[in-house]
Amino acid sequence: MALTTPANKSIGIRFFIVILAVAVPLAGFDIYHASREINRRTHEVFNDLNSSTRSVESKISDLIDSSHELLQGLAQTDTVRSGDVAACTRLLRDVGARYTKYTNFSVVNAERFIVCSSGPLPKPVDVSKSPNIYDAFTTKKFAISPFKFGVLTGKPTLVFSEPLPDANGEVMGTINNGLSLAWLGEYLSGLIKLDGEHMVMFDGHGTILASYPEELHPIGSSIYATALNRVAYGNPGGLMEGHFVDEQGNKMLVSITSIPRIPEGAFVAAFAPESAVLHQIFNDLYQRLAILGLIIAGSLIFGWGGVRVLLLDPVDKLIGVSGRLEDGDFQARSGIDYDSGELGRLAHAIDKMAEALGARSEALERSEANYRELVESEEQLIHRYQPDTTEVFVNTALASFYGGKPEDWVGRKWIDFVGPNQRQDIERLLRTCSKDQPIFIYEQMSRNVEGDDRWLRWTNHAFFDGDGNLSHFQAVGMDLTERKYAEAALERAMMDARAASRAKSNFLANMSHELRTPLNSIIGFSEMMTSEVMGKLPDVYNEYAGFITHSGHHLLNIVNDLLDLSKIEAGMMKLDETEFDPFVTVSEVVLMLKELTHKNGNEITVVSNVDCTSRLLGDRLRIKQVLVNVIGNAVKFTKDGQIKVECSINEGALAIDVSDTGIGMTDRDIVVALSPFGQVDGHHLSKRFEGTGLGLPLAEQLMEMHGGTLSIQSEIGRGTTVRLFFPANRTILLPA
Repeated sequence: MALTTPANKSIGIRFFIVILAVAVPLAGFDIYHASREINRRTHEVFNDLNSSTRSVESKISDLIDSSHELLQGLAQTDTVRSGDVAACTRLLRDVGARYTKYTNFSVVNAERFIVCSSGPLPKPVDVSKSPNIYDAFTTKKFAISPFKFGVLTGKPTLVFSEPLPDANGEVMGTINNGLSLAWLGEYLSGLIKLDGEHMVMFDGHGTILASYPEELHPIGSSIYATALNRVAYGNPGGLMEGHFVDEQGNKMLVSITSIPRIPEGAFVAAFAPESAVLHQIFNDLYQRLAILGLIIAGSLIFGWGGVRVLLLDPVDKLIGVSGRLEDGDFQARSGIDYDSGELGRLAHAIDKMAEALGARSEALERSEANYRELVESEEQLIHRYQPDTTEVFVNTALASFYGGKPEDWVGRKWIDFVGPNQRQDIERLLRTCSKDQPIFIYEQMSRNVEGDDRWLRWTNHAFFDGDGNLSHFQAVGMDLTERKYAEAALERAMMDARAASRAKSNFLANMSHELRTPLNSIIGFSEMMTSEVMGKLPDVYNEYAGFITHSGHHLLNIVNDLLDLSKIEAGMMKLDETEFDPFVTVSEVVLMLKELTHKNGNEITVVSNVDCTSRLLGDRLRIKQVLVNVIGNAVKFTKDGQIKVECSINEGALAIDVSDTGIGMTDRDIVVALSPFGQVDGHHLSKRFEGTGLGLPLAEQLMEMHGGTLSIQSEIGRGTTVRLFFPANRTILLPA
C-alpha cells in the first residue's frame, strides 16, 4: 500500500527525473558525437563521389579537346583541302588506323555530302541534317553532336566537326571524326571507391550512355522518369551534391556533374546508399545507448530501495500529520525523532506549526464571532465571496431579502442568480479590479423573496494578500428602489414641462395670428377716420381716432414680436437669405428712428471702419429687425446723450457695435433683459419706458439663427454697448 501513496508517487517521479537528468545529457552527448561523426563521414563520401564525377567530366573534356586539335591539324593539310577524293581517302584511312579510339574520319563538301571517309563509302552520303554539320557551317566553329548510338556497335558515340574555310573565310566543307565511348563503362569501374557505390552517365533525355555496374542501367535504357534524373534536371549546370530516394526506397548520397559543351546536355552521377556508408557509425551509437540504458535500469532498481527506507516512510508520516491538520485536528503530531537529520527538523517544524495553528484557530473563531455579531446588526445587505463568486459569508438581511438562512447561501455562486443581461458586465468588473482600484460599484435589478423587483446598489471591495494576489471580495448592497421611483417621477415632470412649453409656443403662434387680423382692421378703419375719407369729423373724434391708430400700431408691434419669438421657439421660422450691404441697412434704421432720436435730444453717429466694400449673407428683414430693436433701445434709454453705431471687420468677420451714454445696467439686469418678457426693475427705470421685454431676446434668437452672437457690456450711469457679431462665412468682402 505504501507504494501507492502520493508521497511515493511524487518522490518516485522525482527520483526517476534525477536519474534522467544524469542519463539524458550522456545520451545527448553520444547522439551529438554520432551526429558529428555522421557529418564528417558524409563529407568524406561526398568528396569521393565528387572526385569520381569530376574525373569523368575531365576525361570527356580532354577527349573533346584532343579531337579538336586532331581535326584542326587535318584541316590544314593540302590533301584534305585539295578535293582529291582518292588522296583524301588514303590519308583518312592512315589516320584511322593510327587513332583506333575514333570510329571514323570523314570529309563533307560544300553541298554537305560525305565525299571522303576512312571507312567504306560506296557513294556520297547526305549529312545536311546532322546537328554538328549544321552548326559547323553556321557558326564556322568546331561543333559537337549530341550523344548517339552507333548503328553497328550500339555504343554511344560523339561526332566532332571542324569547318574548312576557303580563302574568303567561307566554309567550303568540314573534317569530322566520331569518338566511341565503348570504353566508358570500364573507366567508371576504375573510379569506384566506396562500398555499394554506383556510377552512371546519361544524356539530356535521360538515356544511359555508360553504367557501373552495367546491369544497374543497361546502355541505351532510359532513366527519364526516375528520381535521379529529376535531381539532375534540378541542377542543370556545374557540380551538385545531395540526397535522393531511389525507386526501391533507399536513401542515396549523390554527386552529379554536368558535362559542358555537349549539345542537349549530359551528366555523370556517382551515388551510394546512405545506410551502407554510415552503417558502422549507427552500430556504435546503438551499442553505447544500450549500455547506458542498462546503467540507468540498475540505478533505478538499487536506488529505489535506499530511497524507500531512508526517505519515503518518514515522508508518509509527515503527509499523514499534514492531512490531519488540514482536517482541523491541530492536536496531531508527526511522531518522528527530531534528531534524524533534515526530516527530523522538518517534523519539528510541522509540530510547532500545529501548535501555532491551534492558537490562531481559537483567536480566529473569537474574531469571526465578533465580526458576525457586528454585521448581523446592519440592515444593509452584506456578503463576502471568493474570486469565483462562491459565498463564504452572508448576513441575515441579505438572506431574508432573497429567502432562506445565511448558512443556506454559503458555498453557492451568487453570479448564477444574475440575469444574462448584466452578468457579462459584472464579470468584467470582477476581472478588472486591481490593488490600485479595489472598489467598484454597480446597480442591479433583483427580485426579493416576495417577488417584487427592487433596485440594489452594490459597493464591492476587493482584498489582496501579501503577494498581491486577489484573496476575496466583500460587498454591501443598498435598496435604491424608492429613489429610482422619485427620479422617474421627476423625469416625467420635466418631459411634461417641455411638452407644455412647446404647447405654449404653438398656442402663442396661433393666437398671435388671430390677434393680428382684427388689429389690422382696427388700424385700417382708424387711419381712414383720421384721413377724413368719409367726411370731416369733429375735432374730439379725430383726436380719438388718432389715439386708436397709435395704440393699434403699438399693439401690432407687440403681437409681431410675440409671433416671431413663438415661431423661433416652435422651430417654424425660416430665413430668406440674400446678399445685402449692411452699412446701407444700418443707415436705413437710423433714418427710421430719427424722430425718436430728436425727441429725446440725442445725437446719433454712424461710423464704418471697413476698408473695402462688403456684403452680408442673411435675411435682410430679420437683420433690420435686430438693428431696430438694438438701436431703438439705445435711443429709448438715452436722454440728451450720444449714440454711436460702428461697423468693423476682424479676420473676415463683420461686427456692428451700438454704444450709448444712457442709464446702463448691472450684470443681473443684462440676464433679465435677455430673457423673454424680462424687464429691468431697478430704481433707475420707471414705467415711462414702454416695452414688453421681447425685443432683445428676439434679437438674440435671430442672431443665433444666423450663426452669430449678441453680447452686452454695460455699467450703471455710464451707458451700454451691444455687439452684433456675424461669422466669417456670412461676410463677403469685395474689392473697394
